[in-house]
Amino acid sequence: MKVFTDSSAYLSALILHDPNNKRALEVLASIKTNKEEIITSHAVLGEVLTVASQKYDRNKGTKFVEDIYESGIDIILESSDLIKKALANFKKIKDKDVSWVDCYSFAIIEAYKIEKVFSFDRDFKKYSKAKILS
Repeated sequence: MKVFTDSSAYLSALILHDPNNKRALEVLASIKTNKEEIITSHAVLGEVLTVASQKYDRNKGTKFVEDIYESGIDIILESSDLIKKALANFKKIKDKDVSWVDCYSFAIIEAYKIEKVFSFDRDFKKYSKAKILS
């Protein structure tokens, strides 16, 4: 089973004082125990770098993302079809708080028929048909 992992989940795992830190670490351990495959995107990892740099610790955020790249997690490459679908999602969703990265993530989840998402972002509950782990 594939589990798309969003920046909110990664950031909660990274930032020790995050209110969801313990839960994030538990869910990641459960995914590993269940031998599920984590999937994410370069856009999500870029978001992790940006937020970690602005609100936490740039060096720790960079190391965290480097570790993800070295872990063998499946990181989806951009394609014109995914970008077009993300733009269509962005145009369709009128909620100003939904980011383009989330719309891109929704496109990946749909295109790859991913059934589970690990996120603390409410937008995934609202706009994704996948089961949300949080």
